[in-house]
Amino acid sequence: MWSFVQSKGQPRWLWHAIDHDTGEVLAYVLSDPKDAAFVQLKALLEPFGITQFYSDGWGAYQRLLHPAFHTAGKTNT
Repeated sequence: MWSFVQSKGQPRWLWHAIDHDTGEVLAYVLSDPKDAAFVQLKALLEPFGITQFYSDGWGAYQRLLHPAFHTAGKTNT
């Protein structure tokens, strides 16, 4: 999710991971849209043993995840 407050030049993204079965939010990061934010979210998810990621295919996922552990598309998001 993304939004801006008073300036489109300073967007903020809510990066969040949701348990597919329960709908519970496992972790989130509120940050600018940079790769470091995804790295932070991924670190927060490590204790859960998450190895497979489903996303919209934004560049950070392509750059930071091995293709075997990443599925881009709307089917599982």
